[in-house]
Parts: sequence; structure tokens; C-alpha cells
Amino acid sequence: MKPIYFLILSFLFISCKQPASPEVVKTIEQDKSSGIPVGNSKDETLIQLQGTWVNMDAPTSSLTFANNKVINTYDGVAVNKNIIFSIQDTCGDATAKETPEEKDRYILTSGDTKECYYIVQLDDENLILGFWGEETALRFKKIN
Repeated sequence: MKPIYFLILSFLFISCKQPASPEVVKTIEQDKSSGIPVGNSKDETLIQLQGTWVNMDAPTSSLTFANNKVINTYDGVAVNKNIIFSIQDTCGDATAKETPEEKDRYILTSGDTKECYYIVQLDDENLILGFWGEETALRFKKIN
């Protein structure tokens, strides 16, 4: 059963190399209209992200945002990678295709893993990340 969780976890680290499919764009637009706010600035978004988020589809997988670093944990064991993140308006050079510009809606990682995620929803309890080129979003709940 653990290989399944590892596979799901590995999707988290898939690079954004393709444009979004119509299904992803539709899902993102639906989720954005749901009213769950994202921070009004990079600082607010950064503050909201801080802490540990458990993957709703793979409960043994979690992300911990600590200052400007991301620690990925699987089954209680931290993945040994140096991942730095920043809040950006686009994916920039992280993807083969340009992403639409939206103020403070992208998490851009660097270090051992260079990826870009679209923040679909973010509040004190929920984090939903979209990928450009992937049809399913990653859904997380914050651990208190």
C-alpha cells in the first residue's frame, strides 16, 4: 500500500512543463469562485502557508512550510531535499509555457526541486494547489 502513497507523493514534485488542460482551468475557475480567500499580499500568503498541511488524498503525506522552506514528509519521515519557495505572480522560467499573471497566486520552488504551483484556495484550514498540465488538484488540510 505504501508504494501507492509514494506515487501520489511523487506527483507533488512533478514539474509544470505543459499548459493547463481545459479541465484544470475549469476546476481552478470553479474553486476560485467558491469564496475561500487567498492572502492579499505576498506577506499575507506567506503567513497563511506557514505550518503543516496534510494531503487529503494521501494522509501519510504532508508539507510543512517553515519561513521560505518546504519540508515534504511521507509516513513521518522527511524527504531529504533542500526546497526553497517564494510567492510569485507567474511561474516565470519554471515552465515551458507561460502561465497567466495573477498577483501572488503562484508558489515557485527552487533548490533541489524547481516547480510551480497555482494557489487555487488558501485559508487558515484549506490549501488547494493546481498544476499546469495536470487535471487533479492537490488538496490539503492544516494540522493545528
